[in-house]
Amino acid sequence: MRKLALLLSVLLSFSAHSQSAKKENAPVTIRGVIGISRATSSQQFRQSFDGVFEANISLNFKVKKQFFIGAGYQSDFFKNKETIQYKNYNASIPYNTQLVGNSAYVKLGYDQFLEKVYMSYALNVGYSFFQYKNVNQDSSLANQPFVGISFSAPYLQPEIAVNFLTDRRLSFSIILSYTTLFYFYDPKAPRFNQFEEINDLSNKAVMGWINIGFGFNILINKK
Repeated sequence: MRKLALLLSVLLSFSAHSQSAKKENAPVTIRGVIGISRATSSQQFRQSFDGVFEANISLNFKVKKQFFIGAGYQSDFFKNKETIQYKNYNASIPYNTQLVGNSAYVKLGYDQFLEKVYMSYALNVGYSFFQYKNVNQDSSLANQPFVGISFSAPYLQPEIAVNFLTDRRLSFSIILSYTTLFYFYDPKAPRFNQFEEINDLSNKAVMGWINIGFGFNILINKK
């Protein structure tokens, strides 16, 4: 993950000193991404869940030269950290609590063409629907009053992509994005509030995570 982030920073530095070629992307593009996310904001959320994957796909239309707009769908999947276990005397039973999200978003972006690659800068603005699954129904006082296991909230997701052209119809990408979900994590929902290693941490920031992944762009009607 660190190597991918370093590669992105090097290529971004290169792009800042390069002259953009007089090229434009296809009038219509299908852009897809899959990667591994990592919680970075709320300390309680960070201590509770690990990202398993994040995937999205969008249909985009060029509106003016390098600018494009599109609409897409995103799926997020988190699983509780392995350190979260139910302890009964000398036995420890691992949890299998999951946080699953489905989102719809609008993409606003810009493509910058270089000699052999092109950069994509975009902002995804969307709305997410999340649900905790496989929740252990812990009834301790720490988890009361009980709250629902589903929630929804808007989010912003800026992203940077380095795209490598393979032919006139297809390119592959390395992508870095950061999601800010405008919702405060509540450890009572997945019934984690009884764990001192979570309850004692700060929860002043909204939920957020970074994602580094790989993507593809299908270029339709490319001249």
